[in-house]
Amino acid sequence: MANTKISELTELLVANASDVFPIVDTLNDQTKKITFANLVNNLVPDGSVTTVKLANDAVTGDKLANDITIANDLTVTNNLTVNGTTTTIDTTTLVVEDKNIEIGKVSTPTDATADGGGITLKGATDKTINWVDATDAWTFSEHLNIASAKEFRIAGTKVLDATSLGTAVVGSSLTSVGTIATGVWNGTPIATAYIADDAVTAAKLADTAVTAGSYTLSSITVDAQGRVTAASNGTAADTDKIVEGDTEAEVVDTGSDGHFKVTTENAERFRVGPAGQIGIAGANYGTSGQVLTSGGPSGAITWSAAAAGATGGGSDEWALEHDNTITTTYTIATGKNVISAGPLSINAAATITVPANSFWVVV
Repeated sequence: MANTKISELTELLVANASDVFPIVDTLNDQTKKITFANLVNNLVPDGSVTTVKLANDAVTGDKLANDITIANDLTVTNNLTVNGTTTTIDTTTLVVEDKNIEIGKVSTPTDATADGGGITLKGATDKTINWVDATDAWTFSEHLNIASAKEFRIAGTKVLDATSLGTAVVGSSLTSVGTIATGVWNGTPIATAYIADDAVTAAKLADTAVTAGSYTLSSITVDAQGRVTAASNGTAADTDKIVEGDTEAEVVDTGSDGHFKVTTENAERFRVGPAGQIGIAGANYGTSGQVLTSGGPSGAITWSAAAAGATGGGSDEWALEHDNTITTTYTIATGKNVISAGPLSINAAATITVPANSFWVVV
C-alpha cells in the first residue's frame, strides 16, 4: 500500500473482525498491526462494559433517549424516580417491602383529587375498590366474604358475624324479617290489626298444645311470657254457695223446703228451715218443747227435753222433778241460790262449789 496521509483515507463505517489497525508498540519501539477483533476483545474482554471503564459523564440523557431493553436483572441501589403518564409492571409477582402504599399523591391532596381513586382488578368485568367523594365512602363493586370465625366490627365493637348480630346492635329500621324461632318480645304491644285471624295457634303459644274452646270454670296454666300452657274443663261455679275448702254456706231454694245450711268438714251441721226452725245435722228440727243442749268444746249440740215441773192433772205445773244423784262437778254462780229436795247423793268424782254470798238449801 502506497504511503497515504490518514486524512486522505476513505472513512470506514462498519469494521470487520479481520480489519487491521496500525499501532505503535512503545514497549519495544516498533510499529505493528492489530485486528479489529483483537482490539475490541482487549478493551472489553467479556463483551460487557463495566462501570470502571465508563467515565462519570459517559452515559448522558441524549444517549438514553431511545427505548432501552435490559435482558437481565436491574438493581437500583438508591432512589428510583419514574416520570411519565403510565408505569407498566409486567411481572407475575410484585413484592413491595414498604408496608404502606400511598396513591393519589399530588402536591395538594384533597377529597376531590382522591375521588375515584383506588384499586382495579381486571376480570370479565372490573373488580374495584374506589373512594367516592360524593358519598364520602369507600365503594366496593363486588361482595365481601369474611373468613370463617371472623366478624365485622365498627370502632372495635362487633356488629355482625356469620350467624348473629353483635350485642351492641340495639336499634334498627327493619320493615320485614324472616321466621323468628326464639326470643322475648319486650316492645310496644302488637295491635290486633297486625295479627292474622289464624296466626295465634295453640302450638305457637306453648310447647303443650291447648285445645281451642271456651272454658267455663277451668284450670289454666300461664307461663312467664303470658302463654297458656294447659287448660281443662271444670264444674261451673254455684252462685248459691260460699265455699272455702271443706266448709261452705249454701242457700237452697226448693220451693216448699227452701233453707239455709252450714257445712263443715263435708258434713252439714245446722240449717234454718223454711219456717225459721233450727235443724241439727240436717232437717232434724227436734220435737215440741225440746231445747238445744251444748255438747261441750268437742261435742255437737243436740235436742233434749227441757227441765220442767211435773204436770199432774192437765197442764198445771205444780212441782219440779230432779235427780237425787249428782254425778257431775258444778259451781253455783256467784250471787245465786240453789234449792234441792233431799235426800241427795254426790258421787266421789263430783264436787259442788258454793261461792260466797250464795246458798244451796236441801229440804
